[in-house]
Amino acid sequence: MTQLGELAIDSDWIYLVRRPPASEILNYLVAKWQEYEVLYSGIGEPFASRDEPALTEGLAAYLDAQYQEGKQPFHGEFFAELKRYDLRPDGKRAIIGRSDIEWRLSGSPNFIIECKVVGNGRPAKAYVSDGMIRFVDGRYGPRSTEGAMWAFLRPGSTETATHIEAIIDRHLKTLRCQIENGMHRITPSTLAPSTANFDSLHMRDPSAPPIRLAHIFVSITPHPI
Repeated sequence: MTQLGELAIDSDWIYLVRRPPASEILNYLVAKWQEYEVLYSGIGEPFASRDEPALTEGLAAYLDAQYQEGKQPFHGEFFAELKRYDLRPDGKRAIIGRSDIEWRLSGSPNFIIECKVVGNGRPAKAYVSDGMIRFVDGRYGPRSTEGAMWAFLRPGSTETATHIEAIIDRHLKTLRCQIENGMHRITPSTLAPSTANFDSLHMRDPSAPPIRLAHIFVSITPHPI
């Protein structure tokens, strides 16, 4: 049995000793996105034209390269586009989603970051209807109490972070949003105060604990001329 300091791998202490706070995970992700964009946004297809899988898989490949070189400052590994399954009555699998970026560490709940491209044909409403709702209904992070939503805002988009916020506000009941300190969009973020615009807190079915989501908006840099 794998152990850490004489602790079994399924011990609750593993989570406390090795699991970095959400703020460290998200701060690292934003910093690495900025590095990745600087290094590669001027090469090949403009980032503003790339779809969501191309952006998340590229970022995940960069994260893995950093991990393999020993440059990641905490335990665990990042993965991209992992399929999520339900078991059908006939024993076959049904794909119910794909998590965009997922951090995994044995002995602790997975930390999922769901990404959505917004602008130039990619509507902001998908951030809620195809993103946040997957945490609320338990498809993503069924054992987790924390997660994150991440919007890639394309340059020149007529929809911005303000539009995303307004869509969230119109769907508070569907999203099972909870009030904290008098707010549904909770500021400042407690999960990632230096990188997230706000948090949201959601109730879920009894089989899944309530989940807090950090909301991060990054603007894609226009392709250099």
